[in-house]
Amino acid sequence: MIIIKNFFRIILTLILLTIIAQSKESDKINKNEWVISLEQYFLSLGNIEGSFTQIDQIGNITKGIFYSNGNGSLRFEYFSPSEMLIIVNKGIFAIKERRNSKINYYSLEDSPLSKLLSKDLSLESYHVNGLEIQGRIATLELRTKKNSERNSIFISADYPQPILRQWKIIDAQKKETTIFFSKIRTINPLLDNFFEIK
Repeated sequence: MIIIKNFFRIILTLILLTIIAQSKESDKINKNEWVISLEQYFLSLGNIEGSFTQIDQIGNITKGIFYSNGNGSLRFEYFSPSEMLIIVNKGIFAIKERRNSKINYYSLEDSPLSKLLSKDLSLESYHVNGLEIQGRIATLELRTKKNSERNSIFISADYPQPILRQWKIIDAQKKETTIFFSKIRTINPLLDNFFEIK
């Protein structure tokens, strides 16, 4: 009887392990499918707001709120003591360091940010340099030029169902800026003038 009981326990254990393994496998998708899902996720975001934490090249940490209208316009409002305001709109990156300071404008013509979070987004227009999956997070590197590390962006999102968590931007001067995203939610449509710096 003891031998029979042990035999059935072993069989039951093997069945349970098989079910768990199949469940985990069915939860996974291949890399190409995930990239397509990521693109569809970005295209479906529309008008959103969320929190962000930014770490710059030398380790300075700042926090704030960001907004996107789903048409490629972004607004980053930084919490005190920072007074910085950053807006991405119509291919232009505008930054205001202080409330009373002048506005500096930069072209996004060769930047991966130019069409990210817009209805014109197509990941085929980027050079996909690599996709790494670690547990429940996938990280994708997009470049504007295949053999250049400048003007590239690393996007980290949930796997297998993409939800934006982080991006790291390497600009034309090879400076790195990492932004962590959280509490992203859909909001009412934003007016065009909300994405202007005055």
